[in-house]
Amino acid sequence: MKFHRVAAVISRQIYELRRNPGQITNMIYWPIVNIAVWGFFTLYLAQGDHLVPSLLNCLLGAAILWGFFNAFQRDMALGFLEELWSRNLVNLFASPLSISEYVTGLVVVSLIKTFVSVGVMATITWAFYRYNIAPDLILLVPFMLVLGLAAGALGIVVTGLIFRFTTKVQGFAWSFAGLLMPLSCVFYPISALPAGLRKVAWLLPTTHAFEGMRQAVASGTLSRQHLVWGLGLDSIYLLLATLLFRHMFAVAKRRGLLVKAT
Repeated sequence: MKFHRVAAVISRQIYELRRNPGQITNMIYWPIVNIAVWGFFTLYLAQGDHLVPSLLNCLLGAAILWGFFNAFQRDMALGFLEELWSRNLVNLFASPLSISEYVTGLVVVSLIKTFVSVGVMATITWAFYRYNIAPDLILLVPFMLVLGLAAGALGIVVTGLIFRFTTKVQGFAWSFAGLLMPLSCVFYPISALPAGLRKVAWLLPTTHAFEGMRQAVASGTLSRQHLVWGLGLDSIYLLLATLLFRHMFAVAKRRGLLVKAT
């Protein structure tokens, strides 16, 4: 892997970011709207004095972490879609750029954009809803890692599907994470799910991340069990995602889809 090629991919994505207002919408506008909705909802719940502050903090913390997960996987797929929409795909892979260098560059840029979004959400919750995520951050960082790896695996899968099926499946960039949201137990504990769905939910690293997040915010302790399970599942899904991506890319090259996509 040549790091100057990775840097070139990063530079190309940053130029696109500077000249595309839609990217700013994804990074700033929608995170603000999302936090505003959940913030007002927590204020409504607090009016009845039936909920303890830790539960309200869990809701706002979950909104921030879900925004982190959703933005990361979405931005990876959107970064590749920008190449399709601008008809730049053939130019990229006619160069010595390898697929691993390209994906690495996408991951770096997606992380930068995601952390901007998380920073915006954290600022809004602190300024308007008096929830400061900073004291819990040390306990939350391990579960953010779990979510980041899971989002990376999902982003790789979606990008691979777009390589193979081109823009016919571009909707997955926005919708795929939504399929996981009910089973990831973002805003409620896993005990709220029917017994049959709990078995499926335990197989998702996102579920372990949010269960661990709730324990960290409510009790101030780190759940090693959820962390180990989350990282273990992440490693499996990352391996499977990488294998699927390589297969999809090979099929796309063999069938000439990289040329047809442009």
